[in-house]
Amino acid sequence: MSTTYELIIYGKVQHVGFRDKIENIGKILGIDGIIYNYKDGTVRILVNFDSERKKKLFKELIKELEEVDNLIKIEKIEEKELNTFIEFPEEINRISADDLLELNKKLDEGVKYIKLIFGSLEKLNVKIDKQTEILEKLNTKVDRQTEILEKLNVKMDKQTEILNNQTKILENLTEKIDKQTELLTESLNRLKEEMKEIKEILKQN
Repeated sequence: MSTTYELIIYGKVQHVGFRDKIENIGKILGIDGIIYNYKDGTVRILVNFDSERKKKLFKELIKELEEVDNLIKIEKIEEKELNTFIEFPEEINRISADDLLELNKKLDEGVKYIKLIFGSLEKLNVKIDKQTEILEKLNTKVDRQTEILEKLNVKMDKQTEILNNQTKILENLTEKIDKQTELLTESLNRLKEEMKEIKEILKQN
């Protein structure tokens, strides 16, 4: 991905055909951007680079211009990476002062829109923070409810255990009662038989 840079060239660089030579270098390297004279006597270049190697080569070729042209004297080249990407028309081109004013207006508009976008993002972040706070409170409530439910489950498990024990006791009692009933029934039957026998004996006498 390309990055937009501003190169500021100090020295004897205006009105010596300097911009024309930079334009030729940029076109050979396939670089997009603009070149213009600034009021402080510098030449400024807004340019896109898709690699560090191409940027370094471009700057080196600019420095070599004073070796082939005695009218050009380069004191230093400052480099600034811009916070925003600028899409230029194809190739690198010189622009006049009027074109520069128009470009500055567009850049100012761009900065204004960027500020609006960041303002909207900040408001959105505030809303997200509030929603996050609400969700955290809800999570706390859910955790508490879960804790209460877990305690209830423990109590229910204990109650179930007690009920199971009671059921076993009742089953044992029922079994004992059934046995007692069976024994009583057998005793009654024997008693009836004995009574019959006694009655028979009495009849005979």
